[in-house]
Amino acid sequence: MSIIDQVEKIVRETCAKDTNEFTYALETHFIPVVKNAQILAKKMGADLEIVTLAAWLHDYASVYDAKLMPEHHLHSPKLAQDILGKLNYSQDKIDQVKHCIEAHRGSQGIKRQTLEAECVASADAMAHITSFPALLILAWKVHNMGYQEGIDFALAKMERSWNKLIPEARQLVKEQYAAIKKVFK
Repeated sequence: MSIIDQVEKIVRETCAKDTNEFTYALETHFIPVVKNAQILAKKMGADLEIVTLAAWLHDYASVYDAKLMPEHHLHSPKLAQDILGKLNYSQDKIDQVKHCIEAHRGSQGIKRQTLEAECVASADAMAHITSFPALLILAWKVHNMGYQEGIDFALAKMERSWNKLIPEARQLVKEQYAAIKKVFK
C-alpha cells in the first residue's frame, strides 16, 4: 500500500469515528480538496505526492479532535509529523508536507514558500466554492447561526477563499463562484 493510500485510510477512519463532530467533512471537504490539489499539482508541475499528502492531512486536527479546530493549521502539522514518521516517510518530505499544511489557512498570513503550498492552499479555497453547501452546514449546524447570519458567514468565507486563489485555480472555479454569488445576492 502506498504512503498516500495509508494516509487516506487513516483520515477516512478518523472521519468515521463517533467522536468526529464534522461527520460531513470527508465527502464535502477532504475529498474535494484532494481532487483540487491533484488537478493543480498536475497543471502547475508541483510534486503530486507532497500535495496529495498535505491535502489529506491539512484539516486532520479538526476531525481528530474538534477542540483543535481554531488552530488546526498548527496542530495538523504536528499530527502529520507523527503519522508520516510512523510510516517511515523521509523527514525532508515530511517538512514539505508540514509547510503546505501550516500555510494553507489564508487568514493566518503564513507565507506560502513552495508551489506545493500554493496548490494546497488554493485547493482548500476551491473546496469552499465547489462545496459551498458545506459552509452552510458549518454555519448552521456547528456554529448554530441563524438563517441569514449563516448565509452571510458562508458568503464571506467564500469571498476570502476566492481572494486567496492562484490564477490557475480561479479559472477552474470562476463559473461556480459567479453562480453562488448570483443565487445568494
